[in-house]
Amino acid sequence: MVKNLPLFPTTVVGSWPRPPWLVRAFDDYGKKRGSKKKLTSHMDDAVKLALKDQEIAGIDIVSDGEQRRFSFLVVIAEKVAGFELMNIIDLARGRTHVLSTIEEMMLPKSVPQPIATGKIRRNRPIALDELKFARRHTDRRIKVPLPSPYMLAWQAWDYEYSRKVYPSPDDLAEDLVRVVRDEIIALRNAGASFIQLDDPTIQNPLNPEKYMKFLTMLLGHKPRPFKEELNWAVELINESVKGIGGVTLGLHVCRGNWPAPEEILPKGAYGPILPSLLEIKVNQLVLEFATPRAGPIDVFKDYPTDKQLGLGVIDVKNRDVETPEIVVSRVKRALKYFDPDQIFLNPDCGFASGRTWPVADRQTALRKLRSMVEAAKTLREAKS
Repeated sequence: MVKNLPLFPTTVVGSWPRPPWLVRAFDDYGKKRGSKKKLTSHMDDAVKLALKDQEIAGIDIVSDGEQRRFSFLVVIAEKVAGFELMNIIDLARGRTHVLSTIEEMMLPKSVPQPIATGKIRRNRPIALDELKFARRHTDRRIKVPLPSPYMLAWQAWDYEYSRKVYPSPDDLAEDLVRVVRDEIIALRNAGASFIQLDDPTIQNPLNPEKYMKFLTMLLGHKPRPFKEELNWAVELINESVKGIGGVTLGLHVCRGNWPAPEEILPKGAYGPILPSLLEIKVNQLVLEFATPRAGPIDVFKDYPTDKQLGLGVIDVKNRDVETPEIVVSRVKRALKYFDPDQIFLNPDCGFASGRTWPVADRQTALRKLRSMVEAAKTLREAKS
């Protein structure tokens, strides 16, 4: 557990805008114009920069900015045996209705999808190297994000490529739970302060006619009825964290984070899925509440809880920088339902959940973090 923190600790959700020179270095390496050694040097420098930005802003619990990852999801295929990366355009397999849905949702065309094509094995660590490097370059507490097994079960099973090894998503999920659980334990043992499971997919039952329909069209994974689907999500995540102590465990649920107009991105209050979220055996729920798409904080009025709340107080997709006063007002709304020592402050989501599609530039992101930190100081002074 994260201990000895001030009231209203500040943290991030994970990703930080990658410097243009890092994006170019990845592109050069992919086109065989640069060496692995040179790329690694660029990644190391980018992590140091991301850590320093967060330290300058005054963040209490930092991340490495996910600088080494293509995205919060793709990292699993980059590190775990049995996956192949396939572009969503290729997975559409020329089907006109799927291609038109991709256009309608304005998904980045470069999005690769981790698809299980072989037996899934954690033959090397997923994020342990990220933690160890970050630990050498900051004295702050470190948060490490990992993809949730439920999200992976939805995103990584394809009816054409996965069925020979895993006849159903349920079969794949058993190995995914094992892989994620082993990584959580390794990170805990190596001194991570906070391990966060990312799972935007768990909100998809709120919009089944759109987002689950799209994944069903793309990959052939058919959803269960609403409650059964949520029960499956709870079961998979709980199996991955069962009995693990000595570290703060969190679950991040967002409403989608790619550069598209607000009306296209997922929306809906947490109310219908909140009872299921509260059944998940994590210490903290990391939820969006700055974007209007996520609905109001008063969904908690009928569900008091002793869990911590990672309160989203910064809208990462809105380029306007929130003032500290705006952030304070958002926290005060949450204080109607949570004690001060239950609330952590964070942005709604990461600032760049994919390497090539940041939702904010680095300077805007830094100003937003500074406002959040100033708000935390104001709130602490009011409680002293």
